[in-house]
Amino acid sequence: MSDQTKEIASAPPTLQDFKAPTFQDNKLVLFFHPYNFYSQKVLLVLYEKNIDFIPYIVDLSNGEQYSSWFLNLNPKGDVPVLQDGAFVVPDSMHIINYLESKFRGENHPLLKPQDANSPVFDQVLLYERALGRLPVGALSLGSFIHDDLKLAPKPPFIGPVRKSCLSNNEKVLELLKRSVDELDTKKAALEQKLKLQQRRKDIVYSREEFQRVLDAVKHVLLYVEQELTKQARRHDWLVSDDLTLADISLGLLLHRLYQLGFENYYWSYGKLPQVESYFLRFKRRASYHKLMPSNFEILKDMWAKTPGNYKIGAGAGFIGMAMFAAFAHK
Repeated sequence: MSDQTKEIASAPPTLQDFKAPTFQDNKLVLFFHPYNFYSQKVLLVLYEKNIDFIPYIVDLSNGEQYSSWFLNLNPKGDVPVLQDGAFVVPDSMHIINYLESKFRGENHPLLKPQDANSPVFDQVLLYERALGRLPVGALSLGSFIHDDLKLAPKPPFIGPVRKSCLSNNEKVLELLKRSVDELDTKKAALEQKLKLQQRRKDIVYSREEFQRVLDAVKHVLLYVEQELTKQARRHDWLVSDDLTLADISLGLLLHRLYQLGFENYYWSYGKLPQVESYFLRFKRRASYHKLMPSNFEILKDMWAKTPGNYKIGAGAGFIGMAMFAAFAHK
């Protein structure tokens, strides 16, 4: 490799000039990425509540989340973001609360009890807090690094994709640094995010610190196993016969663990039989199949639904880009 080639290869990534998309008034738009965990959570809620929306896939790999138009929506540069006409809602939990409040009735089942004083409400809140504290991004990245875990990852997180995810995460971190350096004002949120991302990098590369992440997940799953054992045959889901937000959070966590190859580490071979049975039930949900179809159909479907003039920055390599999605979010 020539010195000039080495210099090009090692050159820092540059921020692209992404053009702001335009939408029809009063249309519900979700800005997201198909492999971002928190985007997936909002997608599941939208599917479970039968809510129509326009999908806009943010090109995380090339830093569209740090473009000026997106930072105007969310100064933190995070997906997902919901736009309802002129009203913008960042952060997955805020989005879910907004959807729960606005979309009710027979066609839009509630995922949280209306009565804040009910025991079911308290249980949903307990699960949400416990599951929400788990660092899913660190868990994902760390699983690509520590081969001693002997995981059995599933598509798309297999083979060279794992190395590409790590490489792409470094690229996105550099894009974040450049964005912080280039902004003159309103960069406090990005500076805080940069600190969190650098701290996460330290955690995932340290086997000792990463083990603490693994143990935290194990602790939560052991609690879930105990609770499922207590309420066996009383009702179908975590806290009632109806699916709640707690089930969406738990089911999505189990799916991410399964994709990363952690099922043998945590629940298979009789380790957590109630959790294993629960995950099998969750995978039969129609919303799950819409979110997680085989052969990456979600990517093709979302791309097909996205109007042509919204497909800014992704280019012809969109499907490939999405497979190497960055985890540089939360």
